[in-house]
Amino acid sequence: MMIDLCEGQKFVAEAPVLVVACGRNIHYNRGGWMGDYSMIVDVAIAVDHLTLAARAEGLGTCWIGSFDNECIKKFLNIPEDVNVVALTPLGYPANPDVFQPVRDRKKLEEIISYETWSG
Repeated sequence: MMIDLCEGQKFVAEAPVLVVACGRNIHYNRGGWMGDYSMIVDVAIAVDHLTLAARAEGLGTCWIGSFDNECIKKFLNIPEDVNVVALTPLGYPANPDVFQPVRDRKKLEEIISYETWSG
Protein backbone atom coordinates (compact mmCIF):
# COMPACT_ATOMS: atom_id res chain seq x y z
CA MET A 1 0.00 0.00 0.00
CA MET A 2 2.78 2.47 0.87
CA ILE A 3 4.30 1.94 -2.59
CA ASP A 4 1.10 3.29 -4.14
CA LEU A 5 1.06 6.23 -1.72
CA CYS A 6 4.68 7.05 -2.66
CA GLU A 7 4.01 7.25 -6.40
CA GLY A 8 5.10 3.70 -7.17
CA GLN A 9 8.54 3.86 -5.57
CA LYS A 10 8.93 0.14 -4.88
CA PHE A 11 12.01 0.42 -2.71
CA VAL A 12 9.97 1.99 0.13
CA ALA A 13 8.72 -1.54 0.86
CA GLU A 14 12.11 -3.25 0.58
CA ALA A 15 13.51 -1.95 3.88
CA PRO A 16 12.44 -3.49 7.20
CA VAL A 17 11.53 -0.02 8.54
CA LEU A 18 9.82 2.93 6.90
CA VAL A 19 10.10 6.13 8.93
CA VAL A 20 7.17 8.48 8.34
CA ALA A 21 8.35 11.84 9.65
CA CYS A 22 5.48 14.08 10.67
CA GLY A 23 4.99 17.45 12.27
CA ARG A 24 2.32 19.64 13.76
CA ASN A 25 2.23 23.30 12.79
CA ILE A 26 3.78 25.32 15.61
CA HIS A 27 2.76 28.70 14.16
CA TYR A 28 6.23 30.12 14.71
CA ASN A 29 7.65 32.63 12.29
CA ARG A 30 11.22 31.32 12.13
CA GLY A 31 13.59 33.76 10.47
CA GLY A 32 10.86 36.37 10.35
CA TRP A 33 9.39 34.97 7.13
CA MET A 34 8.79 31.23 7.35
CA GLY A 35 5.51 31.36 9.21
CA ASP A 36 3.70 28.05 8.96
CA TYR A 37 6.67 26.47 7.14
CA SER A 38 8.75 26.46 10.36
CA MET A 39 7.54 22.96 11.22
CA ILE A 40 8.86 21.66 7.91
CA VAL A 41 12.32 23.00 8.76
CA ASP A 42 12.27 21.32 12.18
CA VAL A 43 11.18 17.94 10.81
CA ALA A 44 13.66 18.18 7.93
CA ILE A 45 16.48 18.75 10.42
CA ALA A 46 15.40 15.68 12.40
CA VAL A 47 15.23 13.50 9.28
CA ASP A 48 18.61 14.79 8.12
CA HIS A 49 20.16 13.87 11.48
CA LEU A 50 18.49 10.47 11.33
CA THR A 51 19.94 9.77 7.87
CA LEU A 52 23.43 10.82 8.97
CA ALA A 53 23.27 8.70 12.12
CA ALA A 54 21.96 5.75 10.12
CA ARG A 55 24.82 5.99 7.66
CA ALA A 56 27.33 6.09 10.54
CA GLU A 57 25.85 2.77 11.68
CA GLY A 58 26.05 1.20 8.21
CA LEU A 59 22.34 1.61 7.50
CA GLY A 60 20.90 2.89 4.25
CA THR A 61 18.21 5.53 3.86
CA CYS A 62 16.66 7.55 1.07
CA TRP A 63 14.70 10.76 1.49
CA ILE A 64 11.23 10.23 0.01
CA GLY A 65 9.58 13.51 -0.89
CA SER A 66 7.09 12.26 -3.43
CA PHE A 67 4.04 10.98 -1.57
CA ASP A 68 0.34 11.57 -0.99
CA ASN A 69 0.08 13.29 2.39
CA GLU A 70 -3.67 12.97 2.84
CA CYS A 71 -3.83 9.30 1.86
CA ILE A 72 -0.89 8.37 4.11
CA LYS A 73 -2.52 10.23 6.99
CA LYS A 74 -5.73 8.28 6.44
CA PHE A 75 -3.91 4.94 6.02
CA LEU A 76 -1.83 5.42 9.19
CA ASN A 77 -4.54 7.18 11.21
CA ILE A 78 -2.44 10.33 11.59
CA PRO A 79 -4.37 13.21 13.23
CA GLU A 80 -5.77 15.93 10.98
CA ASP A 81 -3.53 18.67 12.44
CA VAL A 82 -0.35 16.65 11.70
CA ASN A 83 1.26 16.42 8.25
CA VAL A 84 3.78 14.08 6.70
CA VAL A 85 6.97 15.96 5.78
CA ALA A 86 9.12 13.10 4.50
CA LEU A 87 9.52 9.35 4.53
CA THR A 88 12.68 7.30 4.61
CA PRO A 89 13.20 3.56 4.35
CA LEU A 90 15.76 2.36 6.87
CA GLY A 91 17.78 -0.83 6.78
CA TYR A 92 21.02 -2.52 5.84
CA PRO A 93 21.57 -2.35 2.06
CA ALA A 94 21.29 -5.64 0.16
CA ASN A 95 24.47 -4.58 -1.64
CA PRO A 96 27.04 -3.07 0.75
CA ASP A 97 28.92 -1.66 -2.25
CA VAL A 98 26.33 1.12 -2.49
CA PHE A 99 28.42 3.09 -0.02
CA GLN A 100 31.15 4.51 -2.23
CA PRO A 101 33.57 7.32 -1.46
CA VAL A 102 32.35 10.72 -2.60
CA ARG A 103 34.04 11.88 -5.79
CA ASP A 104 33.97 15.05 -7.82
CA ARG A 105 33.14 17.36 -4.93
CA LYS A 106 33.44 21.05 -5.54
CA LYS A 107 36.28 22.79 -3.74
CA LEU A 108 35.23 24.74 -0.66
CA GLU A 109 36.33 27.95 -2.37
CA GLU A 110 33.61 27.35 -4.96
CA ILE A 111 30.76 27.10 -2.45
CA ILE A 112 31.71 29.32 0.51
CA SER A 113 31.45 33.09 0.71
CA TYR A 114 33.05 35.19 3.42
CA GLU A 115 31.58 38.42 4.81
CA THR A 116 29.23 38.96 1.84
CA TRP A 117 27.39 37.06 -0.86
CA SER A 118 29.65 36.25 -3.78
CA GLY A 119 27.37 33.88 -5.71
